[in-house]
Amino acid sequence: MAARAPFRWSRRSIVAVLMVASAGLSAACSGGEESSGPPLTGPAAEGQQLFKSNGCAACHSVDGSKGVGPTMQGLAGSQVALEDGSTVTADDAYLRESILQPSAKRVAGYSAAMPARDLSPSEVDALVAYIDALR
Repeated sequence: MAARAPFRWSRRSIVAVLMVASAGLSAACSGGEESSGPPLTGPAAEGQQLFKSNGCAACHSVDGSKGVGPTMQGLAGSQVALEDGSTVTADDAYLRESILQPSAKRVAGYSAAMPARDLSPSEVDALVAYIDALR
């Protein structure tokens, strides 16, 4: 049996592999953000981009799966059990406070400390709109 020539990477094969790897990594790191629902528009779409660009998806899923931090799916309007034993409604005020002062009201069962971000009021509003859209 004749020996096979070693595989030689062409520019086209390298680009193809990188495109496939990038698509898979993007889907894996999106926290399940690709959904079957209608595309987001306005502030919610801006919030989705901020969620990705600020690294929120690294700890918070949007599809209900468990992560380092609580999932964002169904969070808005729900009752949230806090570390101190109290419960709070995840209304827009709570969401804003949690984004701006992550340690103010820690969710029960999550010990990791969320880093504070330097966000403008409109960016916080957009993130809240995105979380609201994940009901």
